[in-house]
Amino acid sequence: MKRSLLVTLILLVFTGSFMRVNARELTANLSYAAFSTPDNKTYVETYLSLIGGSLYYVKNEKGNYQAAVDILMTVTSNDSIKDFRRYVLHSPETTDTTDCPNFLDLQRFTLPVGLYDLQITMFDVNRKPQRIITNKKSLIVDIDPDSVGLSHIEMLESYTKAAKQTTITKSGYDLIPYVASFYPGNMANLTFYAEIYNTAKVMPKDSRFLVSYYIENAETRTRMTDFNAFQKMQPAPVNSILYSFNISQLPSGNYNLIVEVRNSTNRLLSLRSVSFERFNPGVEIKLEDVAAIDVTNTFASKITSADTLADYIRSLRPISTENEKEFAENQIKAGDVKLMQQYLYNFWLTRNELNPEGAWIKYKAEVDKVNANYGTQIMRGYQTDRGRVYLQYGPPDQIVPMYNEPSSYPYEIWQYYTIRGNATDDVNNPQNTTQSNRRFVFANFDLVTNNFQLIHSDARGEVRDDRWKVRLTKRDNANPNLDSNQNPSQYGGRADDFFINPH
Repeated sequence: MKRSLLVTLILLVFTGSFMRVNARELTANLSYAAFSTPDNKTYVETYLSLIGGSLYYVKNEKGNYQAAVDILMTVTSNDSIKDFRRYVLHSPETTDTTDCPNFLDLQRFTLPVGLYDLQITMFDVNRKPQRIITNKKSLIVDIDPDSVGLSHIEMLESYTKAAKQTTITKSGYDLIPYVASFYPGNMANLTFYAEIYNTAKVMPKDSRFLVSYYIENAETRTRMTDFNAFQKMQPAPVNSILYSFNISQLPSGNYNLIVEVRNSTNRLLSLRSVSFERFNPGVEIKLEDVAAIDVTNTFASKITSADTLADYIRSLRPISTENEKEFAENQIKAGDVKLMQQYLYNFWLTRNELNPEGAWIKYKAEVDKVNANYGTQIMRGYQTDRGRVYLQYGPPDQIVPMYNEPSSYPYEIWQYYTIRGNATDDVNNPQNTTQSNRRFVFANFDLVTNNFQLIHSDARGEVRDDRWKVRLTKRDNANPNLDSNQNPSQYGGRADDFFINPH
């Protein structure tokens, strides 16, 4: 899944009446949902969101700037074409060349129950030379015409009461689809629409049935407290659901939105689920959600010492989010053995649902290594800078150990050919992004313990100090000056060399 929101600094270049967004490729997000009519004719809606800032704009006959995308959609099943359409989609007009809003295209395909492939081919009409982009998506139409069933869940950006019937109108409302599965912190609501079919056909006219909707943790399958609702309905040719959850207090994580239909005896008649990801820095993990975790007969239940549990939980800090760190420390202070067991188990369950114990054993082996190699008389290895970096990014590809260079404190330079961002990244950069050729400089300033401090790194989000070589040479140079050319040794001996080219 899947992060679909783009935050871009756009450089605009003007040539006569032509405006383009430099170094951009046509970017779009695609999703779909299947529905049915009251007479049981199923259809698929496709939602294509074009990123305005990724397109080239030209002046039209009105003197406004406008982009255009040539689109071909083809629906196939078993290599047989079931439907296709070719059209040119125009962006909204704009007079402000710094304002290139995203825009949406909705298409409907009448398709019987079955499995299909949707191929979409697009190119920016105004780009020269034109570059064709092709993508394929599987479509599933699975609405049973003879039993109570749900449409797919359509995620919404907004909705308004409809003044007239249009292609975006359902059940008297104009629905603007949200064509993404990623909800950033500035989105306070999760809004959705769905339809229920055949209740009038299957149920007595004066009966009632229950529709419930809730958000669950995708890894643990536990319902999130305060994110559930329900309503009772009467049978109808089509029952519609339009609801909005306030997710301002939903912590960062992967979730499922669930919609259920149950009869008067609480028998499940139909269920739909859609996955989404929430990024919401600053929202605390709720105690009741962790307290609901059953740890019976798990590896965590076998750890009964509060001190041992505290040590294990603290060792998770290098790979924890800021919310997890704060929550974990509060549980350690409280000293509740069961809650600490639940937290430890839930931590690994959310990261490896199939084998949380195996994930913990693998990580603990790495913790044991850093404790043995980087621990000091007063600090566990995972509490040191080298231990934290090792656990967060893995073992380095190269280590340059320099403990006896005359003009410098003892130091190590670690090089990673590739590292990936994780939960501890800057909150303004939630994406897991790859960084290449990143280095870390550790120095031992007290010369007695094994505690090497991280003094500089070119990795994003890490300590950066352009005068790190000065710090290394202060051992023998009272007033080092990086601008001086009189004494190259004060630059840290070979440290600069090793940083540029570790070997």
